[in-house]
Amino acid sequence: MKKQHIEEFYKQVEQNNCNDIFALSLPMLLINKYLHNSQESFFKTKYDLLHSDIDVLAALYFANNEHTLTPTELYDATVFSSGGMTKVLKKLQERELILKQSSKKDKRSQEVSLSQKGEELIVEGIELSSKKLKDTFCVLKEKEQKELKKILQKLLFSMI
Repeated sequence: MKKQHIEEFYKQVEQNNCNDIFALSLPMLLINKYLHNSQESFFKTKYDLLHSDIDVLAALYFANNEHTLTPTELYDATVFSSGGMTKVLKKLQERELILKQSSKKDKRSQEVSLSQKGEELIVEGIELSSKKLKDTFCVLKEKEQKELKKILQKLLFSMI
């Protein structure tokens, strides 16, 4: 989207107050699309991984100290279908980024955890990715970033 289109959008929204809610939703949608596409490109180029793969690795990394979840917990954390999750887990297991083992609590169920290689990859990816994200958000002062975090957290929690 070009700057002129965004300027025209805001002009039209100001003239027609009944569409004012779009001044909140459209920027979030466009920012999300930009962040998603730039992160997808970064992880595809650097690690040959898709966003779905990174979502699973990140979910495991941030889950707990053991970096372990059941497949059901992974569905909940990443919003994948069962079939989609199966494909992602198979790919990550083939690349030796995750391990699947029987649950310590219930031998009938499985747990998925990061392998050493997977943990190293996601840690490196987070570090490199966070540098790129900081460049994106540097237009906001520190106070504005803190306020935005609180607002987004409040909005996010209202949806679940």
